[in-house]
Amino acid sequence: MLIFKGNDRFAYRDPTCFLFEGVYRLFFTVSEKEDGYMYNRIGYSQSRDLKSWSEPIIITEKNLNLNFCSPGNIIKKGDEYVMCFTSYPMPFKYTVRDHADESARLFTVTTKDFKSFSEPEILLVKGDTKAEDLGRMIDPYIMEKDGEYYLFYKQNGVSLSKSSDLKKWEYLGHTDGGENACVVRFDGKYLLIHSPTNGIGFKLSDDLVTWTEFGHTTLLQSEWEWAKTRLTAGFAMESGDGISYRYTLFFHGAANGNPETHGNASLAVAFTNDFKEFYHEL
Repeated sequence: MLIFKGNDRFAYRDPTCFLFEGVYRLFFTVSEKEDGYMYNRIGYSQSRDLKSWSEPIIITEKNLNLNFCSPGNIIKKGDEYVMCFTSYPMPFKYTVRDHADESARLFTVTTKDFKSFSEPEILLVKGDTKAEDLGRMIDPYIMEKDGEYYLFYKQNGVSLSKSSDLKKWEYLGHTDGGENACVVRFDGKYLLIHSPTNGIGFKLSDDLVTWTEFGHTTLLQSEWEWAKTRLTAGFAMESGDGISYRYTLFFHGAANGNPETHGNASLAVAFTNDFKEFYHEL
């Protein structure tokens, strides 16, 4: 089910969602082509039924040296909500280079009401390593387990760091995997959702460290013109009350590859109970 359809100027990508006060709060990348440059910003929309969505609004600045995008997820910490995302600097024309330079990093903001947000704060995910020495990293996702926070992100496959306060981090290592990592609890285990070259991949784990293959889907890509080049960036969450399926899966599809980071990408949503069989309408 389509949410926002991309075009030659705007693309809608990298969704994440959080249910707050009975409203689904959807955050995503808005990529805009302008004068030969690619601007990435974070957009926001909301819905009560996962069918009708408000018009997108932009919540981050238009700045090629930051290009904040790819919101990973939102967690509750005390009386605040923490959202993680990526900086994706592209201070050059996208015909020269269609992806971010090596300064891409991970950030968080906090909010109490989803109306105003704090200033972005960089995540130093490798302990005492300075920001300039972290290396290129994108697509963060934070989950809480037994009082600790685990941060998944794209670097050398899917990398993992741990923190007790979201401030000081310990690097734990990495596993094979693609972009846009997302982890949900599933049948007493942890399900890692990630993006290989095309489609959405799934892995299972008991401990967040050792993973086994669980499956892969391209949904109805062969039937969707808006996703014919690539289907990717899966984000899953447990559905709220009134939704007939256990999990809701957001993703985006690219209609072309020129450049792929824009791709006239469109946001969509599907539903599942078991991550094996998927439903495309409520």
